[in-house]
Amino acid sequence: MKKIELEIVALSHSITQTHSYAVVLGEVNGLRRLPIVIGGFEAQAIAVALEKMQPSRPLTPPDEKFHECVWC
Repeated sequence: MKKIELEIVALSHSITQTHSYAVVLGEVNGLRRLPIVIGGFEAQAIAVALEKMQPSRPLTPPDEKFHECVWC
């Protein structure tokens, strides 16, 4: 199976589900997009990583497989 490199295109409140967020992944060299609904803790961890912030206390990291897919 061919792997496709993805990047985070957007992170926002989910329009369809309350108390949820949506992360939109996009192909690095393509046009396709993949929206994924995630929880607030996952959204916070991703936002902290994207902004290269140093939280005052450790955060629970996103699921390891998700992390592997996004940041490889």
